[in-house]
Amino acid sequence: MYNLGDTTYKKQPKFMSAEIANHVIEKTKNYIQKYNKKEFSFIFHGGEPLLASKQFYIDFVTKVNEMKKELPDVSFFFDVQTNGVLLDKNWIALFKSLNIAPSISVDGTKKAHDMFRVDHKGNGSYDKVFKSAQLLKEEMDYADIACVINTNESPEKIYASFKRMNATYVNFLIPDYTHDNFPFNKNETTMANWLITLFDIWIRDANRFKIPLFLGLLNSLMRITEDAKNESTVLVIETNGEIEAIDSLKACGHGFTKTGLNITSNNLEDIQNTSLGNLYFNDLNSKLCNQCLQCPLNEICKGGRLVHRHSKHNGFNNPSVYCNDLIKLIAHVQKFFISCYPELHEKENIEAINPKEIMEYLSNISKEVESPFKKELESFLQQESVLV
Repeated sequence: MYNLGDTTYKKQPKFMSAEIANHVIEKTKNYIQKYNKKEFSFIFHGGEPLLASKQFYIDFVTKVNEMKKELPDVSFFFDVQTNGVLLDKNWIALFKSLNIAPSISVDGTKKAHDMFRVDHKGNGSYDKVFKSAQLLKEEMDYADIACVINTNESPEKIYASFKRMNATYVNFLIPDYTHDNFPFNKNETTMANWLITLFDIWIRDANRFKIPLFLGLLNSLMRITEDAKNESTVLVIETNGEIEAIDSLKACGHGFTKTGLNITSNNLEDIQNTSLGNLYFNDLNSKLCNQCLQCPLNEICKGGRLVHRHSKHNGFNNPSVYCNDLIKLIAHVQKFFISCYPELHEKENIEAINPKEIMEYLSNISKEVESPFKKELESFLQQESVLV
């Protein structure tokens, strides 16, 4: 999020202290007991989390395991998202011993990756990261990747590069733009065209790696209920202890996610007492603008990601900037699914989605009809610094 206009990180400590970490663990225990949770995940993120000492991870996981003795029915999970530059056999051995699951951030091809991910001398890091991914596959038998989509790179080349990397899972992330800085023409469906090409490559590959974006759409179209964690279950604890919503919302503006809450004096659930937190942590996929509420694909796309709905004019009371892209992509995936089971769809009288028809229908919905969630979608526009 450091390239999206929010520079509040510059005023924070580079590393989380043991004191803050202890507060995180203690408040987690309180939260689990209060809400009778059966599982909880800790994600070590950054910055670059491998700049922290190995002892930090040993101490943190050891303390959580001590807490687990008081919560024997609770399952704890640990993940770390790294740029892969510092990943080596020693780090991997540590992660294996602590049951921490690492994932590496890779920006597609060598050309795309080295465009921005450089060291202090300006040298690209792709070759080192490639070796780290290979090492991860050798030592842990998997290589999970996170990749922000760059539509200037061809899907064919990016898919091939991850095949060479021997990836087992690639989480392709749609870039976090808002209505105020969206760089594409919304009518040209640049993102959908890119993803449709990627989908066709992926689905034809018998030895394909997992792509959660596509698997999620296929499951939704098959009405399979996923026990998947979405962004509304994520809280960020900054190195200084500040409690915030997911970091993608930093794209909405400088200091946008600041709540005035701190883990040293507040509980995790206190974020729900802020207007952003109230929207964010109370089923963000049902509180939508009127256009989304009227959309026949609402059940599939669920309004898209929250950050993609934001504008300075009226907050989240908008469809996603990728609305037309999502409609076109969903229609394409459904077309593939129908081709696999034509008799079933004919028997169930399920028609193919016509993206142009839906786009036209949505464009004609009256702008004068307000969403019943208008107040919640727009209430946080007056930035809060304390609990309301």
